[in-house]
Amino acid sequence: MAIGLLPRVRVLDVGQGISGPYCAKILAHLGAEVIKVEPPEGDDARRIGPFPGDVPHLEKSGLYMALNANKFGVTLDLDSVNGAEAFRDLVKGADIVVENPPPGCLEGRDLGYGSLQDINPGLIFTSITPFGNRGPYKDFKATDLILYHMSGHAHGLLGAVQDPDSDPPLRAGGHQAELVGGLAAATATLMALYRKRMTSEGCRIDISSFEAMANQLISGLANSAWGRPAPPRDLSKVEEAAVGGMVGAIGGILPCNDGYVAISPREDAQWERWLQIMGNPAWSVDDRYATRDARQKNSPALWKLLSEWSSSYSKHEIARLGQEQRVPCFPVNTVLDLLNDEHLAHREFFIEIEHPVAGVLKYPGTAYKFSNCDLPLTARPAPLLGEHNGSILGALR
Repeated sequence: MAIGLLPRVRVLDVGQGISGPYCAKILAHLGAEVIKVEPPEGDDARRIGPFPGDVPHLEKSGLYMALNANKFGVTLDLDSVNGAEAFRDLVKGADIVVENPPPGCLEGRDLGYGSLQDINPGLIFTSITPFGNRGPYKDFKATDLILYHMSGHAHGLLGAVQDPDSDPPLRAGGHQAELVGGLAAATATLMALYRKRMTSEGCRIDISSFEAMANQLISGLANSAWGRPAPPRDLSKVEEAAVGGMVGAIGGILPCNDGYVAISPREDAQWERWLQIMGNPAWSVDDRYATRDARQKNSPALWKLLSEWSSSYSKHEIARLGQEQRVPCFPVNTVLDLLNDEHLAHREFFIEIEHPVAGVLKYPGTAYKFSNCDLPLTARPAPLLGEHNGSILGALR
């Protein structure tokens, strides 16, 4: 069986943080040879963590190790003559360069696409920036927090609140905009690689993380395009279960004795089966909850009744009861729940990699498997700082 889908494809990962390294990680998982090029002080992600015991260590950042597994690693001072020259030598034998520094960072060092294309005409140069390389925002700086809010996701994330004037929108956990930008970059890079194999032509790929995030708001954008008003955040004015969507029925998150469970008995038949699960409580014949419209109009009072019942059960108990009655119902998992999930274990989603400093850790794998091709997911741990300087840079001399 072949190992990987991208044999003999060489990628230079000049990215720092998340979006660029995540793009390059996807290519590494597919079998490309990815060389991570770090400054002498290392990638910024090495200082972000999380760290074992909350003790910062350049080689033990969970974020860095997850984003850079399966890569080789070298350090270069691109501001120095020797460092810039060594980078150009690496580019001569590369297929792809991935960058996500501040706009103009490589360009300002005479290492941008125009300069590198002269020495490697078939080069694919993938550049990930917050807002792309043109437009009114092109020189703006932005963090994941900024991009999440600007892209419209935060406004409807938590749904309705009691007082929208005092309860501001919040963003989802993790690094949503950075990861979505990196995924968009990997997709575009693979498209460019396919085109290169047909035409021998390289290209510069301009990725805007802002646009990548805005592209995820299909339902909300469609509603607005059809003239529907933006969904309110005031609980008393909400008439839809899914903020920004078109659900039009009761649904949401219920508290349990060990966390939360999500339910969505949207149709009347589903609601009837849900009432059976609850033992047909006395209030179930109340006119305020007899129809979909009535349940929506009285959702705060109804949700209180549902919550009083659900609080006596575990989230997996309720999820199982709902699924047995064909009612959409599922536990709200924590990260620890995922690590112990039987389905993910059966599919061998998590993989173990031994790192020379951090030890053996579980890493998320991929959401895809190929029937006739193994992927080199555990080929090597994230590189130590400058680990492959001798073998890779030494070969340039």
